[in-house]
Amino acid sequence: MQTGKLMAGLVLAGMLAGCESMDGAMSSISGVLDGTGDVLSGDFRMLADPKPASLGDIWTDWKKNEITAKKKWDAQAILVSGTVSRITKVDGLSITDDTIAVYFKDSVNPQCTGKALMRDAMLVNQKKISNLQTGDKINVTGVLATSDAESYNSSNKECYFAFAKSKIEAAPATTAAPTKAAPSTKAKSTKTSKK
Repeated sequence: MQTGKLMAGLVLAGMLAGCESMDGAMSSISGVLDGTGDVLSGDFRMLADPKPASLGDIWTDWKKNEITAKKKWDAQAILVSGTVSRITKVDGLSITDDTIAVYFKDSVNPQCTGKALMRDAMLVNQKKISNLQTGDKINVTGVLATSDAESYNSSNKECYFAFAKSKIEAAPATTAAPTKAAPSTKAKSTKTSKK
């Protein structure tokens, strides 16, 4: 009887390990397919190191001149930080168009909203974001989705930008630097005795 339970436990452990390996393999295949598709289409932006920015930085340029801002920010991958405000799925017409959308507020200017779009044809990204919740701090790497931002920003009155081909990571926790204790300002009291 004990041997049967042991065997069942080992089989279950092997299956779970196999599922985890399969998830890793699917993630790698999905990343390679996405990257290959981008390169074949002549889009090399996600291959270079992303430029750190805030949505407010992009918005400042956008308000001055949308055409030059588009040219400047659309030419590269961008790294922005924020706080998750909504996680949803945008269903396309075919299974390969299914996209996950993670909305976030800018970490520098909370008046600015970003939308990170991730392809999810192999359901890999759905698993990656399964532990993500509203209120979480994230870093988003992606390319400016100018067509989406253009249609939403046509009035030039709202700070909103969408990012395509996004990769989302939890932002590293920041801890406040310990402050040095201020030197004591108490004056030493000197007692004088009167005799």
